[in-house]
Amino acid sequence: MKRILLILAAMVPIAAYGYGDHRGRNLDSLERVLARYTPDRLAVATAEEKADYVQTCRQMAWGYLQLDGPKSVYYARQAIRTGRELDSQESVFDMSILIGQCFWARDQFDSARVYYTQAADALAQIEARWDKPDWNDLEADQARLWGTLGNFYAMQDSLELFAYYYGKAGEIFERRGWWEDASTLHRNIGEVYQDEGALKAAKPEYERALELARQSGDSLIIARAMYGLGRWYKESGRTAKALKYLAQADEYYGNHPVEESSGRADTLAVMNAAHRQLYRNALLLAFGALLLLAAWVVAWVVVRRLKRTRQELSETSAVLDETIEELRQAPAEAELLTEQEKRILRLLAQGRTSQQIADEMCLGFNTILWYRKRLHAKLDVHTTGALIAEAQRRGLL
Repeated sequence: MKRILLILAAMVPIAAYGYGDHRGRNLDSLERVLARYTPDRLAVATAEEKADYVQTCRQMAWGYLQLDGPKSVYYARQAIRTGRELDSQESVFDMSILIGQCFWARDQFDSARVYYTQAADALAQIEARWDKPDWNDLEADQARLWGTLGNFYAMQDSLELFAYYYGKAGEIFERRGWWEDASTLHRNIGEVYQDEGALKAAKPEYERALELARQSGDSLIIARAMYGLGRWYKESGRTAKALKYLAQADEYYGNHPVEESSGRADTLAVMNAAHRQLYRNALLLAFGALLLLAAWVVAWVVVRRLKRTRQELSETSAVLDETIEELRQAPAEAELLTEQEKRILRLLAQGRTSQQIADEMCLGFNTILWYRKRLHAKLDVHTTGALIAEAQRRGLL
């Protein structure tokens, strides 16, 4: 979850703040301008002077954002306080998001939520008053807030709210044709789902990111989408396909020398991991083939042994038959058969099969066959019908 990229940075080009990039401004000179606005002077300042003061505070807040967090928050609060006096909801909205980001960066999530809620309230008032035919600036603010909230809830492990706000931002991106931002958004969604282990949900997001990136025609955005999809295939164990996408991403990164070093470093790291995974898979496949071959050999030996054992049993049965034949005597008819043999003979006469007799007498099937052979030998017959007829003739039934 911590890998998620801040979509706020991606939306800066489309957000119409009205005062550009302030990193190149002379912050000292701006502070001297603000120093003239003492509390007493600010209290009697005209609306135009207060508007200039708010604008300068916003510039200072953005200018100090990466240099001095507390100063950035101080000037943002000044802009909010005076902006409210002027009913400048745009200033309240802009600075509330900035302060929320500062608290978020310090892991003060409850405070960040307070300012994000404040930004949402200001945006609601902006929407209610919007009377311009061009909705571009308003939708840029909406997408900025929803993307920020999506990031925030992703960090809070609230996937439902994360997906909700990202979805709202994505609708604006695609409706306005802001393909680069739309691709970045879907790639971020894929990153979040993948880091949460929801690979099934991550794949369509990466595929949509690549589709939108190709619509944008920006090779850097395409490279990032391909990197995400390659990483997904690597995590899913489909190493060959992962290497295909990662190689294409590396090729696209070659068109952007500035981003090439970091982008290629990440891509090559995943490619190396994929190659190691492919090597391990090849070893496992070879080991599995050896095990399969060994299992086949063992099975062949067992089958041969079973055949030999069966032959030996057959030979033993033949010897036993011969022994029974040799030991056969001709005693009195009443003593010719044992009680067990008489019982089996009666069941045979009733039409029972050997298996039915075995079940009824709780004996093994082969044991019944052995008794039947004894009966055939004692009565000197070779078929069941002859056996029953001979038994009846002798009065054994």
